[in-house]
Amino acid sequence: MNIFKDSHVAQAYDLYYQTSLGESVDHLEKALIKGYLDQIFSCEMLELGCGTGHWTQFFCDEGFQVTGVDESDAMLEQARAKNIVPAGFVKADAGNLPFGDQRFSVISSVTMFEFVDDVNPVFDEIDRVLKPGGYLVCGWLNALSESAKKKDHDDTFRHACFYTPAEIEHMLTRFGLPQLTYGVYYSDGFELLDGMEAQNSVQPAFIASFVQKN
Repeated sequence: MNIFKDSHVAQAYDLYYQTSLGESVDHLEKALIKGYLDQIFSCEMLELGCGTGHWTQFFCDEGFQVTGVDESDAMLEQARAKNIVPAGFVKADAGNLPFGDQRFSVISSVTMFEFVDDVNPVFDEIDRVLKPGGYLVCGWLNALSESAKKKDHDDTFRHACFYTPAEIEHMLTRFGLPQLTYGVYYSDGFELLDGMEAQNSVQPAFIASFVQKN
């Protein structure tokens, strides 16, 4: 079930980032991803699961020319309305991409794999369209976190499959040696603990990963 094809979900998606908590979480997640982007020369990027273009704007601001892919017309409508430059959007299934072999030097995807029924075809396509020596930069939701423990009570995330750090590393080793960094430490009451001593008592909610293709 792809809840993001629902126009009401698409229209409300970005509202979270306008809340105080959403702004703080967004800052933390982007800082982790930026740490990897700073290791890459700006170039053309393929963004899988671009949704409303929230991360697309960030990638463009970081100097990348982005082609965003999503299979939801509703989400792409929101993305295109933002007139993000330089970015283009394509409706496509991440497991069946309309691009030639070794087309991109960088592929990104932030919290998309959690909503994919079968990740194997997606990784096969990433392997096909990513150039040797190219980079895969992803953001994930941690299956060991406090938020994961309560995801079944959330209308959006109860449909998602979160992954552990070990599972993420295992999936990415087909490309090379992955690096993982962590952030967004929630208490059981969903208060942010990042930068506090208490963050060491819980698992992080967000995992950023980086791997260079062999």
